[in-house]
Amino acid sequence: MRFSTIYLGASAPCMPFHRLQLRAIVPAVLFAALVLAYNWHWFHVPMLETGDIAANSLQVFEARHFREMLGNYSRWEFHHPGPVFFYLFAAGEALFAGLLKVVPTPVNGQFVMLVLVNTALLFGAIEICAVHFRGALFRPLALAGAVLLTYNLNTGTSPGMLLSLWMPHVALLPFLFFTVACASVMAGRVSHLPPATLGAMTLVHLHVAQLMFAGVLLLMACAAAAVWTWRAHAFRSYWRAYVLSAAIVILFLLPIMLELALDDPNNLDAIRAYLRRVPDPARGLGVASTYLLSFLLLAQDASLRVPGPVNGLLRQAWHAPHVVIYLAILGVGLAVSGGLAMRGVRSRFAGMLLAVGVSVALLFLYWANRITGEMYTFNGYFFFSVHFLALFWIAGSISAWQAGRRPELTRWGRALWVFPFLCTIPAASALRIGEMGVTAVNEVSRTLPAVPLRLVFGPGDWDTAVGVANQLARRGQPFCVEPGWGFLFGRRYVCPADAAAQPVAITNTAWYELGRQPLTLPVTIENGAFTARREGFYEPEGDHAWTAATAVLSFTLQPDPAGVFRLTVTGSVLPERPAEVSLNGRVVGRLDGIWKSSMSLPVPREALRFGEVNHLSFHTGRAGPIAGDSRELGISLMQVRLEAVPGH
Repeated sequence: MRFSTIYLGASAPCMPFHRLQLRAIVPAVLFAALVLAYNWHWFHVPMLETGDIAANSLQVFEARHFREMLGNYSRWEFHHPGPVFFYLFAAGEALFAGLLKVVPTPVNGQFVMLVLVNTALLFGAIEICAVHFRGALFRPLALAGAVLLTYNLNTGTSPGMLLSLWMPHVALLPFLFFTVACASVMAGRVSHLPPATLGAMTLVHLHVAQLMFAGVLLLMACAAAAVWTWRAHAFRSYWRAYVLSAAIVILFLLPIMLELALDDPNNLDAIRAYLRRVPDPARGLGVASTYLLSFLLLAQDASLRVPGPVNGLLRQAWHAPHVVIYLAILGVGLAVSGGLAMRGVRSRFAGMLLAVGVSVALLFLYWANRITGEMYTFNGYFFFSVHFLALFWIAGSISAWQAGRRPELTRWGRALWVFPFLCTIPAASALRIGEMGVTAVNEVSRTLPAVPLRLVFGPGDWDTAVGVANQLARRGQPFCVEPGWGFLFGRRYVCPADAAAQPVAITNTAWYELGRQPLTLPVTIENGAFTARREGFYEPEGDHAWTAATAVLSFTLQPDPAGVFRLTVTGSVLPERPAEVSLNGRVVGRLDGIWKSSMSLPVPREALRFGEVNHLSFHTGRAGPIAGDSRELGISLMQVRLEAVPGH
């Protein structure tokens, strides 16, 4: 028998192509339909995005207009490399909310598309394995294992399997598909190189750190493919696989290269700035190993931080009965599979699954050692794919044993399909997400004036503000945000210096004309704060902003019973350029002789207007340029604090 027939051909019995396709597609369609049925509210309950989902939806909206070239934002103020999933979600919006009109809001269409894509990735991974694992039992056993793992992940560990639009959760099934395809190529199935390449490039688009995981594993797969092709003298048979893989790489690199060429500064500049800003981390092997173990044990932690000591991880797993049951099943299954392998029930593909799993674990340890900031579970959510690899190996071993030793059980293969679908019934709660939406987002976006808007908000209100921004973008209303929020909203939505837009303050419950949000004493107005309207100020420079000859802070106060108040101004006054301070036209003092320091001024009650807008003015009579700066400079203001004087 020829070498190519042994190692490059399918290990499963041959069957007509249309029967293979039917066997793969029908269960996938039924599974997707079942998950959508569990989430039937998607088809009639409008949902609204907030927080990260809203930020992603802004990019999905841009993708619908073929303008998006970046991936989702990072909290380290850059974007991940590519927008492939934003275009998929945009297709879901256009199809289900636009063309078919079967969902009430665009994000509902995103959820439907997410389930379809995740189902395709899951069943695609199962089918790749099924090419190598003999027997009729593999597919239903593999799906049953997937349902079991989904239940455990979505019941407390870090709920996001199949149903979450949050990009860290989205990465799990693409990573599974990629690793399985790599193992298949390494086992001799060179025709699976394009799926492996597709998985790799999808991961690169999802997260910048996946350049390491996808790069290393894909290189391993390519090297293996080259060896198999050379040894079998089969390049003519597989040149299409190589050409298609190269075309996939070029296609996925296109938006990344366009962004690098068209934007200045570009996303690579932002990534370099992050690398310069953040010191080289070194967590240590102990911390990295504990982090990895938390994924292997499905450790639960409400804060999503690394639990710490190993015994803490074990206690967490022990107090979660469903995790204990799952780990027991996994352990017994691995023991049985190992025993069967020792008895000769083994395959090259099973060995490659093990090699890929070990490689992923080693890369994960290296990456975990270099994570910046808190080590949350979501950072490494994709690593849960190693559980799938283990479950698939168990299912493959049992199926191969059945095919070789108990062929009479083959007739039960179709009947066994009932089992994983029945398993979804007790797992129904884990396959459903609740209705999504914040009343404030709908109310604020509905009542805002229909004019160009400048959205200002505090750090604690960004999740509502980005939800409002998403609604404004989708109804075609111009808006912009302060430059410091450009990494989250997108540079195209940053206010230019000459923006003619009405400033409005967004909170988590309402919106206000800038300066009209009722503030409770004590009030602290820092440089760039959104609680006051600023006139006569130049752009902030770090922790301060220069005023012109006259500058005004306008803000609204809630009533306060005190009789005497104190105004403390922190900043710098240039020599021989004192500044007069007035409240609502009444002079309360004079600033002089301070440099990055504070001065307190008494404020009588009659100088304040409770329940109304107050105007705090700074007038510098001798304002003007200084050496090297042609602007008309008054004072450098860092912070203003207004408070009641105790005992009055």
